[in-house]
Amino acid sequence: MNKILILMFALFSIGNHTNDEFTTKSNFPLQKEIIKKEEPYDITFKVEKLKNNTYNFIISMELEKDAHYVSPNSKGSYLGQFTMIMDKNTKLRMNEAFTEIPLSKESIDPWNGGPVNFVREHTTYTKQFTISDTNDFEVAGLVQFVIEPRCTLEKIHFKITNTSGNIEIKQQNTNN
Repeated sequence: MNKILILMFALFSIGNHTNDEFTTKSNFPLQKEIIKKEEPYDITFKVEKLKNNTYNFIISMELEKDAHYVSPNSKGSYLGQFTMIMDKNTKLRMNEAFTEIPLSKESIDPWNGGPVNFVREHTTYTKQFTISDTNDFEVAGLVQFVIEPRCTLEKIHFKITNTSGNIEIKQQNTNN
């Protein structure tokens, strides 16, 4: 009986310590940094002025080893194909097609046996857009794709802003 009481007292004592009593310094990176490094890709957005009210939206996709996704140039209808979705607006108009450099090559999809264009290397996408309103505005959108082999739907939110004639594309901190 005494052993049970001693064991219960020891467990109770351990359970009542505050976190301050166990605080130690660590040289490990913050959890946020660890998560960022685990992404199998790095995506960046840039804007390039062409003429008058015409701009290029430039998306750079850098892939880690073995990461890949379905190109917007794939002929089949694939769930999770690389695509851009914009909020409905009257401020700007996006061109329909992406320019992909380097151009992905068609191969056979190992899951359904049909043709597919997988992107397996660092790739840049360019899409033209035209501004129809010179007043300040903000238009939201997202780029989405399924990253393989992790097989997760990635949604990268962004905003295109016009502030005093300065057009910027800002990536948002949300994913999914």
